[in-house]
Amino acid sequence: MVSTSNELKQIKIGIDTGFGHTKYAYFKDEELVTGKFPSVVAFANDNLKEALDGVSVFEGTMYYVGDLANKQSSHQIEELISYKALEKYAPLLIAHVLKQEGIGPLEVSEIVCGLSPAHIDSTHAFKQRVSHFEVNGETHTIPARLLPQGVGAVRAIKYLSDTKKGIKEPNDYLVVDIGFNTVDIIFVYDKVIQRGKISEANSFEKRGAISIAEMMRKHLGATFAREISLKEALPIITHGVYRLRGEEHDLSKVVAGFKEEYTKEIMAFLELKYGNEFDKMEKICFVGGGGYFIDPAYAKHIQVFEQSEYYNAIGNLVF
Repeated sequence: MVSTSNELKQIKIGIDTGFGHTKYAYFKDEELVTGKFPSVVAFANDNLKEALDGVSVFEGTMYYVGDLANKQSSHQIEELISYKALEKYAPLLIAHVLKQEGIGPLEVSEIVCGLSPAHIDSTHAFKQRVSHFEVNGETHTIPARLLPQGVGAVRAIKYLSDTKKGIKEPNDYLVVDIGFNTVDIIFVYDKVIQRGKISEANSFEKRGAISIAEMMRKHLGATFAREISLKEALPIITHGVYRLRGEEHDLSKVVAGFKEEYTKEIMAFLELKYGNEFDKMEKICFVGGGGYFIDPAYAKHIQVFEQSEYYNAIGNLVF
């Protein structure tokens, strides 16, 4: 018999179900815990009869999730690069967070997720999708809240400026949240989020780190005659190494070139859209996984942060 006692429900989790990685944060014994895994799903062998070897059963289909999914054949990997794909598989990603941390669904009091303003029309559908679902025969009914993507990062900057040395919240600043797919802009004046400026007009699809992943995919095709998914390109970009049949190929210089090219492209785009705002802001704060690609030497008021890929998850948690 499964207990439904509310006493079990005590863990709040901030989750950033990104197109590149799923990041999460929660408090355990008053200590902040963060984690991540690739937002990757892959179809498992149809002949499997049980959820063995890391396989998850979801809506009648068996899937690998996360790092294990990235190890499967490229044709088995389902690309999560569109909102529809993210909505479809978000329950699997959330269930994997709980599995990775050994947390049962009955122990969770609330999850707080982010959703890009580019997908604001789908807010209700996404919230319903992540609030009630079944994975491996286990029902997950979890209260969920949604925040506009980037708002969590602002809240994390505020939280960390109060609790961590070396981080100071500026007075007037822009947050540029660079994810795998989208780039989301949040305006902050006098340390207050300008909610009237949170809109599709300040959220841009196909401008994130997906650009670098596409560069790497083309490079491997031309150099090694290999076709890989965009998600398979991410760890190569992160580590600067391509492993092919047991042999390691150092691509660190190639990756450095791609990052430099991306920095120039994204900064030119942002200057075109927000040049006047750049002039008036105390800081331009780059966060998200793509924040690592930005060279702070580009301008004196550019600010980047260590482990900024977790900022939305942390901010969602403490919001």
